[in-house]
Amino acid sequence: MKNIFETNFDFDARLSRLRKQMDKRNLDCMLVHLWPNQYYVSGFYHHLPWYPLSLDSSTESPLIIFRDENTPPIFLCGFLVYNAIKEGSWLEDVRAFDKESTLGAMEYLAEVLREKKVDNGNIGLEDECCTISTYRKLKNVLPKAKFHHASDVFNLTRSVKDPEEISLIRKAVEIGESSMRVAMEVAKPGVPEIEVQREVEIEMRKGGAIREVETMCQSGIRTANYRAFASEWKKIEENDLVMVDLGCIYKGYSSDMTRTWVVGNATDEQKKIANDLYEVHGKLMNFIKPGIQHKEVASFAIREMESMGYGSNCHSFPHWRFSFHGLGLGPFHDPPDNHHPDVVLEAGMVVSIQPGVRHEKFTIRFEDDLLVTSDGVENLNKIPKELI
Repeated sequence: MKNIFETNFDFDARLSRLRKQMDKRNLDCMLVHLWPNQYYVSGFYHHLPWYPLSLDSSTESPLIIFRDENTPPIFLCGFLVYNAIKEGSWLEDVRAFDKESTLGAMEYLAEVLREKKVDNGNIGLEDECCTISTYRKLKNVLPKAKFHHASDVFNLTRSVKDPEEISLIRKAVEIGESSMRVAMEVAKPGVPEIEVQREVEIEMRKGGAIREVETMCQSGIRTANYRAFASEWKKIEENDLVMVDLGCIYKGYSSDMTRTWVVGNATDEQKKIANDLYEVHGKLMNFIKPGIQHKEVASFAIREMESMGYGSNCHSFPHWRFSFHGLGLGPFHDPPDNHHPDVVLEAGMVVSIQPGVRHEKFTIRFEDDLLVTSDGVENLNKIPKELI
């Protein structure tokens, strides 16, 4: 079906899976505002997160999914983006409220739901992004409707990736690794962090990708900040640790990786911490498999790091850090995630693991992207972790 990137997604199968989740929750329809979810259903790719950051009649106009399989989705919008949606989506029913009627956006939405006889029904909302302002407006124009938290309809459906999605993520990882190699080449004594960041993001563009979020490049004591967006004009010094955390998006799908290395000679303490983390990583690779819960992975990693003497008190150094999340459309990370700790891992999920240790004067961490397979995981990253 047509979409802006001319990919081969099975949108019918996606709708079927979403409707099964809606049926479990007895939802007559769902209002979809979050742009990755709109892309997942329609093929139309915004990338810029208009809603909920920008609240106006155009951004509050949703894509509507109906539980009835005989009722196709309807994409509501402002006329400003009408042509773009028609061009970049397989959906046939695209309606610009300010072109079709003299009603306001919310009033027009209510008319559409009355037309489909669900205006008094159970309506799902993406509670993780729907603003109070939008909710009040919806209650005003649909006083008899019953609204329900429904973000999990998409969270659960999007967790397991289809083969086309996995192929795009592999390409995003490939571009990310090419960008990381550039970072390692550029990061020399005397070079400002921001120059490393710039060259990384140029390489992403050359590969046909865009950055997911601002690339982080930290060096020396700045790595102790653990996470610091906005690369500064600090120059890399001899024997500095350099940490680069980058994510890139290729045709809507992302990679996310981190590497920490030394420009010169590492201290004995840095080498020990790095080797401990390499060991934890190897154990995680053997532990993660289908059938275990998300929270079990985090608990396993934390137990291993604590057995090596790294505590959890963030005011006492050194202490452990661990991140475990899904990859896909985003907008930043994808499910499964910490908000759904009971989710059971399945083949086809793509996840990121990031063991790390924060010291008073530095942090060492690295991040790999893994595909959950039928009997374990495949590491999608090829760049060595053993850099210290």
